Amino acid sequence: MRSYPGDLTAVVLAVAGALVLMVVLSRLFRWYRLRALRLCLLTGTRPQRAALWLALAPVVREFLPLLDKTGQQVRAIVLVPTLSGSDGEPLVAEVEQLSGSNSFIVRLAHRLGGAVRQPDEVAGVLAEDLLYLYRHAAAVTVVRQTAPTASTDAGVHSATLRKPVGRNGLATLPRNAAQNEAEETVIPFKASPLGPRNNQGS
Repeated sequence: MRSYPGDLTAVVLAVAGALVLMVVLSRLFRWYRLRALRLCLLTGTRPQRAALWLALAPVVREFLPLLDKTGQQVRAIVLVPTLSGSDGEPLVAEVEQLSGSNSFIVRLAHRLGGAVRQPDEVAGVLAEDLLYLYRHAAAVTVVRQTAPTASTDAGVHSATLRKPVGRNGLATLPRNAAQNEAEETVIPFKASPLGPRNNQGS
């Protein structure tokens, strides 16, 4: 039986469609797994939980697959009203290891000292904790760290010392400074012994 080009094209399209469908289904399953099984917000109003979800979801999507590859499993990320240490001091987060295994539970505090923490702050703490777990599991060695070049206070102080710019693009001086500068640039000229020239003194 002869095969025709049309039959091969249909087979190729069917195989390609099946592969695309498998990829889409796997991504949807992974997204559902990350969303439904790991992130649990137990406190906050509905708008607060929505803002926290938007801030925490990118961190979860970024770090949890990396931790899964290293054999570290984060069972749940739980947002609770407050956290405290063994001495009663307030905590922003804690990581709990289950029975010496490679499974962990991360708890995040929604409030600190009576004040509600911002979603970006909570997401930053979660990213630091997950990064710590990844470095510990993958035996990552930090070979370089870069500190800020200047502090915020120094930047604000230098900004206050900048001179205002006038319309002509030149820096304008305060009234007293302009007077002092004008007085310093005055050069006295002595009268010529020959008298005025070209009737300029009349």
